[in-house]
Amino acid sequence: MYFESRAAAGAKLAAELIDTYRWKDCAVLALDQGGVAVGYQIAVYLHTMLSRLLTETVRIEDESLDFATVLPGGVVAKNPDMGEEEQEYYYGEYAGELDEKLRQAASRVDAALGVDAISPESMRGRNVILVSDGLSAGTILDAALTWLKPAKVERVILACPIISVDALDKAHILVDELHILSVTPNFITTAHYYDNDDAPDDKTARRMIDATILGWK
Repeated sequence: MYFESRAAAGAKLAAELIDTYRWKDCAVLALDQGGVAVGYQIAVYLHTMLSRLLTETVRIEDESLDFATVLPGGVVAKNPDMGEEEQEYYYGEYAGELDEKLRQAASRVDAALGVDAISPESMRGRNVILVSDGLSAGTILDAALTWLKPAKVERVILACPIISVDALDKAHILVDELHILSVTPNFITTAHYYDNDDAPDDKTARRMIDATILGWK
């Protein structure tokens, strides 16, 4: 399935969610920049907050391997595709380098959030709607659930216009409810599935988050 824009896809997802969640305590959490454009539509129709979960991937370049995802507050989610022994091996081999990369990544993520910092505590007891404009893998879902773990939320819902088969399999395990518009076995790039590439830049995404309440419908 192809979509006119992220905004149009978000409106379709909002239509699926509104009957159940319009009067419930919810929070929309965008997993990526494009997810802000999708999530904005959901947030304005559900009359709820919209936030962006900033992340940074730490890689072991010598091995061409993603070691972990760093999230706000210094939370580190290890690569879920690595077993415990494998994690320990790579950490032993690259301990000093990884510690420094993790520290720098945490500093950059928290600095980028600035005064608008979010925390798992702000999600406590809510129905958290995770939103992406397209998921080719489930790694970010693992990271988001690791970050949310201390909060004890009501339900975790994934709303995503386009998702790969592998990511969908992961999502079935991790979240309580799925709202997916299209599944593809051969995910190309997220932009490929949108006629209008309306992924917001940093400033536009910030404006959309700030304007969510003013846009309530």
